[in-house]
Amino acid sequence: MNVRIVRALSFFLIVTAVLSGCAKSAVSGSARPHAKPDSLAQVSKGLFVNASLAAARGDYEEAVETFRKIPEPRNAAVSFSLSKAFVVLSRRDSARFYAEEAVALNPTNRFYRQLLAGIYFDMKRFADAAGQFVLLAEQDPSNTRNLFYLAHAYLADEKFEQSLDTFARILKLDPSNENAQAQALWLELKLKRYGAAIHSLEGIMGANGSNDKLRLTLGELYLQSGKPAKALEIFRKMIQEDASFALAWIALFEVYIEQGEEQAFKNEIRHFFAVNDIPLSKKHEIIKLFMYRADNDESYRRAVETMVNQLVASRPADPRSYVLRGISRGELEQYDSAREDFSTALELDSGNLPAWEETASSFMDQKRYLDVIDAVAQARKTVRGSSLRLEVLDGYALYSTGEYFRSVKVLERIDHEKEKKLPLWLLIQANITRAMAYDKLGKPFRSIRAYRDALAIDPGNPLVLNNLAYLYAERGEKLEEAMGYAKKAVEADPDNPVFLDTLGWLYYKTGDYSKALEYIERALEHDPDEAEIYEHLAEIYRVSGNPVKAKEYLEKAERLRGNSER
Repeated sequence: MNVRIVRALSFFLIVTAVLSGCAKSAVSGSARPHAKPDSLAQVSKGLFVNASLAAARGDYEEAVETFRKIPEPRNAAVSFSLSKAFVVLSRRDSARFYAEEAVALNPTNRFYRQLLAGIYFDMKRFADAAGQFVLLAEQDPSNTRNLFYLAHAYLADEKFEQSLDTFARILKLDPSNENAQAQALWLELKLKRYGAAIHSLEGIMGANGSNDKLRLTLGELYLQSGKPAKALEIFRKMIQEDASFALAWIALFEVYIEQGEEQAFKNEIRHFFAVNDIPLSKKHEIIKLFMYRADNDESYRRAVETMVNQLVASRPADPRSYVLRGISRGELEQYDSAREDFSTALELDSGNLPAWEETASSFMDQKRYLDVIDAVAQARKTVRGSSLRLEVLDGYALYSTGEYFRSVKVLERIDHEKEKKLPLWLLIQANITRAMAYDKLGKPFRSIRAYRDALAIDPGNPLVLNNLAYLYAERGEKLEEAMGYAKKAVEADPDNPVFLDTLGWLYYKTGDYSKALEYIERALEHDPDEAEIYEHLAEIYRVSGNPVKAKEYLEKAERLRGNSER
C-alpha cells in the first residue's frame, strides 16, 4: 500500500477521535441502537479527513479551503491544522492567528503552544516567543529542549541576563551539556563576567580535557579580570612545552605591551628571535600583525620599533629585515629613515624587488612623482623586469605629472589575465588611473572601458561607480544607468562631497532641480572650497530662474579657481 495513504489512514484514525466532540451526541439517557447518526459530526469528520489528505499530498491551498468549510470552525485541532498549512504557505499572519486560536481553545496542549512559539520566533516577535516557552517550561520543568528554545528567544531579543540564567537552569539539569556550557561561557564574556567565565572554562577543561585554544582563552580571561600574572604563567608554560607555538608568543607579547612592561618585553623579544623552531617567515608575519595593531595604538608602535630593531640585530645580513623595518618606519611617516633601510637592503641584494617597490611607494606617499618614476626606471634596469605594483606606481606618477600618454602606455602593458593571482586592488588602481588618463586625453570611450574593467573586478567600488556616473553625466548618456551608479556610491560613503555632487549633477541632467539642489548643497557643506560645486550650484540657480544666486556662486567659483592657480 502506498506509504502516504497509510499515513493518511493512520491520521484519520486519530482525528476521528479528536473531532468526535465537534458535534453534540444524538444519544441521551439509555442507548438507542437505531439512532440516526449526527450529520454535523459526520460532515466535520469528512471535511477534516479530506483536508488532511490534501495537506499530506502537498496541496495546502486546497487543505486550507477544505478546513474552512468545517461547520464547527472553533475547534482547536482544526485551528492547529490550519496554522500548520499557513506556515508551509509562508503566510505568517494567518498562521499566527490560527495558532493563537488553537492555544486559546486548548491551553494545555504543548504541540499547539510550541507551534505558536515557533511562529512568533520566525516573525521576530522574540518576547512573545519567550512568553510561550516560559509556559512550556512550566508545564515540563525537566525538558531541556524547551529551556534551550527559551534561552535562544532571550538571546535573539538581546536579553542576555535572562538567557544566561536559562542556560544555567539547563546545566543544573544536565551539567555535561557542551552546547549549554559554550553558550553560557559566551554570555559570561559578553556580559564581562570574567570571574564566572573563568570558573565555567575551568569546568569545561576539567570535564572535557584541555587544549591549546582553551588555555589561550583562559589566559586572556585572567588578563581581562585583572590577573596578568596568572595569564603570563599560562602563556609561559605553553611556550616551555612548545617554543614554536606562535599564538602563545603573540599572547605573551600582548600582556607585556598592555601592562607597559617594556624591559620584560625586550627580554622576551630577544628570546623569541633566538628560537630556531619558528620559521623566519612566521616571525615576519607576527611583526606585521603588531604593525597593524600599531595603526591605532601608541603602545604598540613602540613595541613594533623594538621588534624590527631586534629583527635587524638578529639578521644583519638579511635584506628582508631592513625592508620590514623600513615599512614600519614608513607607517610612522619617517620616510628618510625608511628609505635608508631600503637602500641598505638593495646594497645587500640589488635585485630585491620588494625593496624597490617600497622605495617607489615611499616617494609616492610624499607625492614625489618624479622620484617614483626614477625609482621604477632603476628597478627595471637592475631587476631586469618589473612587477604589477611598480607598473601601477609608475602609471599613476606619470598621470600625476601630466604625462597622460606615457601613463596609459605603461598601464596598457599590464596583462590582466596573467596578473589575476596578484592583489586585486592593484588591478583596480591600474584601471582607474588608465580611465582618468584617457579622460584627460579626450578619449571617453576608452575611459569608460577602463572603468568597466575595474567594475568587473570590484562591482561595488564607490570611486569607480562615481567616476563612471560623472563621465556619463557630462556626456548626457545612459543617465538612468549613471543614476544607479551614483546612488550606490553615495550609499557607500554618504558624506563624500564628490559623490554627493555627482548625484546632484545627475538630478540636474534629468531635470529634477530640487533634488539636484539638495545633494549639491550637501556636498558644499562637506567641501566649501571646491570650485566645481559652486559652478554646479550656479547652473542650477540659473535654470531655476534665480540669476542673482547664480552670479554669486559663479563668482565664488572663479575666486576659488584663481586662488588654486596661484
